[in-house]
Amino acid sequence: MPTIIVVGAGVSGITCAYELAKRSKDNVITVVAKHMPGDYDIEYASPWAGANVLPMATEKDSRWERRTWPQLEHLAKEVPEAGIHFQKSRVLRREKDIVNGQCESPLSDGLFHPDPWYKTLLPDFRELSKTELPTGYHSGCEFTSVCINTMIYIPWLVGQCAKLGVVFKRATLKHISEAKKLSHTGKPADIIVNATGLLACRLGGVMDSKVHPARGQIVVVRNESGEPAEQGTGTMMVTTSGNDDGEDQLTYVMQRAVGGGTILGGTYQKDNWDANPDPNIALGIMKRTVEIMPELTGGKGIDGLDVIRHGVGLRPYRDGGVRIEKENVDGTWVVHNYGHAGWGYQGSYGCAEKVVELVDEIAGPLNSVWDAPPPIHIQAINLALDIANGRHPLSKLIPAALLLLDTLLCALVIWKVPYTEIDWKAYMEQISQYVSGERDYTKIYGSTGPLVYPAFHVYIYTALYYLTDHGKDIFLAQQLFAMLYLTTLSIVMICYWQAKVPPYVFPLLILSKRLHSIFVLRCFNDCFAVLFLFVSILCLQRRRWQLGALFYTLGVGIKMTLLLALPAVGVVIFLGTASLAKSLELLVMMVAVQVLIGVPFLAGNTWGYLGRAFELSRQFFFKWTVNWRFVGEERFLSKEFAVALLGLHVLTLGVFITTRWLKPARKPVVEMIMPVICGEAPFAQHEEEQVKRGVTPRYIMTAVLSANVMGLLFARSLHYQFYAYLAWSTPFLLWRSGVHPVVQYALWFAQEWAWNVYPSTNASSAVVVSVLAATIGLVWWGAKEDWEPKNTPAGAKTVAGKR
Repeated sequence: MPTIIVVGAGVSGITCAYELAKRSKDNVITVVAKHMPGDYDIEYASPWAGANVLPMATEKDSRWERRTWPQLEHLAKEVPEAGIHFQKSRVLRREKDIVNGQCESPLSDGLFHPDPWYKTLLPDFRELSKTELPTGYHSGCEFTSVCINTMIYIPWLVGQCAKLGVVFKRATLKHISEAKKLSHTGKPADIIVNATGLLACRLGGVMDSKVHPARGQIVVVRNESGEPAEQGTGTMMVTTSGNDDGEDQLTYVMQRAVGGGTILGGTYQKDNWDANPDPNIALGIMKRTVEIMPELTGGKGIDGLDVIRHGVGLRPYRDGGVRIEKENVDGTWVVHNYGHAGWGYQGSYGCAEKVVELVDEIAGPLNSVWDAPPPIHIQAINLALDIANGRHPLSKLIPAALLLLDTLLCALVIWKVPYTEIDWKAYMEQISQYVSGERDYTKIYGSTGPLVYPAFHVYIYTALYYLTDHGKDIFLAQQLFAMLYLTTLSIVMICYWQAKVPPYVFPLLILSKRLHSIFVLRCFNDCFAVLFLFVSILCLQRRRWQLGALFYTLGVGIKMTLLLALPAVGVVIFLGTASLAKSLELLVMMVAVQVLIGVPFLAGNTWGYLGRAFELSRQFFFKWTVNWRFVGEERFLSKEFAVALLGLHVLTLGVFITTRWLKPARKPVVEMIMPVICGEAPFAQHEEEQVKRGVTPRYIMTAVLSANVMGLLFARSLHYQFYAYLAWSTPFLLWRSGVHPVVQYALWFAQEWAWNVYPSTNASSAVVVSVLAATIGLVWWGAKEDWEPKNTPAGAKTVAGKR
């Protein structure tokens, strides 16, 4: 039962106490410090920090930050009371700072490296395109980070320590050995942890001459760069490699969680102990930050800043880097942990982990029951849960493993399950007429009826016609469709991964019996339409708006079912470009592509082509319907029923558009209507970047797939092949709804059962409609953070500074 004294109550000391207390219930821990949470003193750095995660180390010395990020990410996701939230962060490299291909900065060469090590650590990392860079900048990158409200986080950390039995005591030490007598138990300390930060240069027994202050001056304002978002989609942190005001002047902006204000910085003045804010420096900070982020003041310049207060903090800089090692001082082991400069918060858990290792080396193995490893079956369950939820390195292998498994499954299906003829023969009959020169859609027929698909369907199946010996080589056709299935599945998995879907959802992507049948046993054209839909989503997720629009309109050119997603695609492009002109340009392009691919048939019989390829009044047979059978044939065929479904579809679309899809615009719909009607830009220049940032990969996928499923819900008749549009949409939307994974799987299996009942029954059709309705309702209710970033309480007053 070692008695441990932690000297220092900053973030490093308290995190060490917390980790040591978690390590063993036998550790008796007292935190001793001159300054405690709630104090403000120039010697006490932690309350002045911003703080955020911007990796400072080189790859060689990156352990502390690598090991800390998972802990802070967990707190931001799961523990809102800790005062940490996600934010997108942009790191900008100036042209002037590029020397021999490297970016030199007084803040950190590691942070501004052109090929940074942290690109594999922090989520959503990407290099910025040239069009996204401000004037004078060579390059930059963007990633998801966190910002910490230190006024909330440090007290939360103290509370966690107190729950584990850690005791806090005030004391002023002249020599590190004095700590030995300060345990709350009255017993002499076995081990002392020295986390004194800047005071390590003055503390007897340490007196580290390598420790210096690095003065940081900041301005705290009420202005916000946006609205905090659950997954970093609202606010933006910005940091630049340098400026023209001096090497010790920095430029950065961050917005603290839960109303902590926005931090404008800053300085990095070594060996400067001045505790008083310099008004000239403050003016320079405000000018630089408003210049790099004009949306802070809505284009009003620094006069638009609402200042809460000015602050100065001293970072505990150490020549040669942080000191984490053990040393025997006057017969007592001391574990040093100080000299973190400006990265104390973002390295806190990694450094504390090393402190625990050193304490264990000194104290010997801890053999208490508390530290005994859990039973093997518990370890196995925990490992499985970590992998399933994306918390383990093996998580990344799940999609590839499932893809390989499904490859074998497709081969087995083709080998063992007889091919089912439904539309393939009709497709080939229609194509044979096309290749014979017929261009009048009203005259092209197959055994199941007329040609009713747009022109791009004809071109794709013409290629298949020649590849399969005029459609006779069914085995080859099945192999080609198996390849199509696996290609589409790969694209779907990439889209899911871009949207941060946990691995436990992925098995649902390969489990559908009906979906395999649609692809490899029936060779429907819906398979190609689904491929183009998800390729379009992937392009939109990667902000390739033109490519996304192109692939989407080509998908519509295969089957008009994809028109169901058009409202969401339009909103995504409108907000993603934040430009009415650009959106209209892409709309014209999509229409032009439809005209271009339809030219041979439009020339032959314009209205015949449009009437057949895009027929909106087609009435399906009741006997084939999968969804609304339970209402009865008479009602199913009635005009009133069709009008009711159309009305409900329009109403639900309106609700989603106004209450969900347009929320990233951060302004009422009515304020956008008049500019759009008048052909004017709906967003001011300073609003555009803010709006664009709200259009994240997850938002895009949620919007497009919810529109798709919504259209299927209100379709009067769905045939079995329409499951192709649903099978890969439902798992994502059920996950986004936030319901328990057991409920997600239950709803999915209910859906799968219903779509495999042939012929459909009243019960199966009711289940089909019920699951579709539940999916849409749950997404509208549960995926709010995808649409509307949460507002922070106004008027909160805190003091902050760059770490």
